[in-house]
Amino acid sequence: MIGNELEQEIISLYSKDISSLYSINQIASKLGKKYPYINKKVSFLIEQKIFKKTVIGRSYLCSLNLESEEAVYLLILNEIRKKESELAKDKGLQSVLEYINKIRKTASIRMVLKNRNNIIFVLDGKDDQEQFEKAVVKQAMQDYDVKIMTKEIFLKELLESKELQEKHIILYGYEKYYEYLREIEDELKLRYSKLIP
Repeated sequence: MIGNELEQEIISLYSKDISSLYSINQIASKLGKKYPYINKKVSFLIEQKIFKKTVIGRSYLCSLNLESEEAVYLLILNEIRKKESELAKDKGLQSVLEYINKIRKTASIRMVLKNRNNIIFVLDGKDDQEQFEKAVVKQAMQDYDVKIMTKEIFLKELLESKELQEKHIILYGYEKYYEYLREIEDELKLRYSKLIP
């Protein structure tokens, strides 16, 4: 069954850094689990094309396959859990979610993230950004700094700030987030992946 607890634990290692490459041994070590158990599960994930493997000598490194719908599904499950956990800690976030639900049909919002004390709205284009800035209700966001970005600016921020990738909570637009990541996946790997632990 895809999405079980162990798979979620493994996926959570990658959710903070999509460009990660880990050996099976590293995954087992980071999770504090026995190698044979992790080897069996990771082999299954490779078989299902959720992971890609890169052969290095007699072992291989595993990375997420963002082209796989199942991989994106597992990442989204992980993000939903993160959001639920954050909602329990940050009571003001509920009013932000209510606001997003109210306006998402009228505005061209592609995605909304929380990063530290920022609420980041990602819109289609510059025209949408200007309209949205006029319409945004500061009352619903009074506890946060609101940032409004176009897709291009958001992708540039993702490439320049690893923290945005590592410390975010998706409030709206899970699939869009991973679609955008897929567009810059190669650049992210070039900038941030570490072949040596």
